[in-house]
Amino acid sequence: MNKIKIVLLSAVLALTLCACGPIHQPSDSEQKRVDKAIEIATTRVIDALNDFAHPDTVGMNYKDMTYNELAVNVQNMYAVDADGYVLTTAIESFERGIKEAGEIVRVNADTATATIDGNEIIVDVEVACEIRYADLQIILRNDNYDHTVLGAAFNTRYTLAEKMSKAALNTLIGMGTVFFMLIVIAILIGQLGPFTRFIEKVSAGIKKFFASFKNKSDKTEEGIDKAVEQIVKNETAENADAELVAVIAAAVAAYEGTTDTSGFVVRSIRKIKRQ
Repeated sequence: MNKIKIVLLSAVLALTLCACGPIHQPSDSEQKRVDKAIEIATTRVIDALNDFAHPDTVGMNYKDMTYNELAVNVQNMYAVDADGYVLTTAIESFERGIKEAGEIVRVNADTATATIDGNEIIVDVEVACEIRYADLQIILRNDNYDHTVLGAAFNTRYTLAEKMSKAALNTLIGMGTVFFMLIVIAILIGQLGPFTRFIEKVSAGIKKFFASFKNKSDKTEEGIDKAVEQIVKNETAENADAELVAVIAAAVAAYEGTTDTSGFVVRSIRKIKRQ
């Protein structure tokens, strides 16, 4: 038993050691880029996105600009380098977030964190808004100390109860939509009853119309067959009468003691009834 326990403990320790890996310590240059990224994100980037989400603040509406014009204005006003499409998407995210969480009251730059992911530095910043807290995520390029913005998102925080209520509401709306469509389909099928009967009558009439042509064709073929049969019977009867006439003529000639049948003509043959 003790040996089994020792083996099990050794296996657990081995798995634990395998799960533990060396913690990456950023180099001095990496740490400087991370600190610079946090500074750019918590000051210039958040200010630019928040201001452009309020057209009255900057005196211009980003929706009226081309991507290039927006990128140039943000660069000149806030010294933030970013693609115009990236800026447009980020500003739209800020607009939606502000509607849900309220205006940004405070940016908790002291608690901001940043992680290096390949060619990207991901900065997470907590902000306090009028209604609730939110988490801002800003992605910058890990290539130099200017850090071009690659993306940004405004994520509103919700309590567990709010998330559950929202999930329940979504479920209710989804199921309600399904049942509503089923009811509509049932009503449509019910209304299609008279139309279906009309289609059945039309189909039956078409079948009857073509069936009449088929019956006429069958009758024509039957009449032709009967005519052919009658002609064959007549020809057979005529051949039979000719043979009978020849036999009777030969019998009469033999009775008169001759073999010439040209001296008389058999006009008709009639069968008599014997009593």
